[in-house]
Amino acid sequence: MKKLIFIAILLASTKWSQSQVITFPGYTSYFNSETLIPDSVIWTITKAHLLMPKAPRKNQFHSSGNRQNQNRDYLHSHYQKGHNSSYEDNAYSADAEFQCFDFVNMFPQLHVLNAQTWERLEDFSRKMALQFDSCKVKTSWAVIDRKIGVDSVVVPLYCIKEIWYNGHYEKYIMPNRDSVIKHPFGYYKVK
Repeated sequence: MKKLIFIAILLASTKWSQSQVITFPGYTSYFNSETLIPDSVIWTITKAHLLMPKAPRKNQFHSSGNRQNQNRDYLHSHYQKGHNSSYEDNAYSADAEFQCFDFVNMFPQLHVLNAQTWERLEDFSRKMALQFDSCKVKTSWAVIDRKIGVDSVVVPLYCIKEIWYNGHYEKYIMPNRDSVIKHPFGYYKVK
């Protein structure tokens, strides 16, 4: 019951606005031009894509569609450019790899969340895709923590990941705080 109340407060406290729907081969982003981060990103990890040879990772962070290039906003911010749909989920082609580095696929995340706890959940999602042929994933966020850079890119206080595989549904809400490392990703499962 406590977790359900917490979730209701989180969702009620977030101000949502109209998103731009941006579809690439690897994912669909619902990019918010006010917050400069996606409200959500949705994609499906497939076993077939995971078994294909990987395109080289080029780390070419960029913006498409006349949106702001946010590289300067992240500079000296102590936040990483946290992928929603990860490189590993898009490494099946050079085009998908390039497009996963678009800022419509990024949240500012602290290193311990991005490169550790969140990444472990990404690994788990790929494991489920390999085991059950596919895994649908949706990322989103709740509560504005602060803004970074000259463009005022929103930093989410909570990063959310939902996964569907083999008839199962799971939802995780992780704080964008250094304390996130105190627990494995499973601790943050709310459904």
